[in-house]
Amino acid sequence: MAHKKVYLIRHGMTLGNSEKRYIGRENNEPLCPEGIMAVRKLGSRIPDDLLADIDRVFSSPLQRALQTAEILFPGRKIILLDDMTETDFGYFEGKNHAELDGDEIYQKWIDSNGADPIPGAEKREDLTERSVRALMTALGDLNSDENIVIVCHGGNIMASLSELTGGGYYDFMTGNLGCWLLELETDDNGIVKTSYRRADLGDPDGSDNRRSI
Repeated sequence: MAHKKVYLIRHGMTLGNSEKRYIGRENNEPLCPEGIMAVRKLGSRIPDDLLADIDRVFSSPLQRALQTAEILFPGRKIILLDDMTETDFGYFEGKNHAELDGDEIYQKWIDSNGADPIPGAEKREDLTERSVRALMTALGDLNSDENIVIVCHGGNIMASLSELTGGGYYDFMTGNLGCWLLELETDDNGIVKTSYRRADLGDPDGSDNRRSI
């Protein structure tokens, strides 16, 4: 049985994020200047021993994630995971609450606590399927100990963690540069045991809210 550590990191802030817009996979906007500064600040705080322990670094191909990965892990080869892109928000894409307020479709979605489908959007089960598939691709040899980083999107994190842990989708909402640490026991049959917690890359041992399933 192997032990794997997986750091799931949400990308830095974009202009759309700062305006609280629904920015999905069809919007390939870059980090905004404030986002770049925040990523650089976090990168300066990551301990050298943690950087040395990372075996592989993965990223969504969208530029906001790839930029984040390149700044946090300079000089490292970044491996792209095509399935680890943000969800398609369909009717909500590019809009924010102020612009959607009063819209009947939006209100119905709010009243359903986000459970109703969004017109034209990707189905949550499809997002979950491809996000978990990308995670399993990143894990590689399930009989090999390894520490990996995946820089991706909020939707990928919510979908993957809710599927792996049985928790609620919105239990895993993650802000820009937020990070979850998964510690997985794996063998030929897949993931045998999962332990997870929120983490701060600048202080990786600073959280004690570990949960196991």
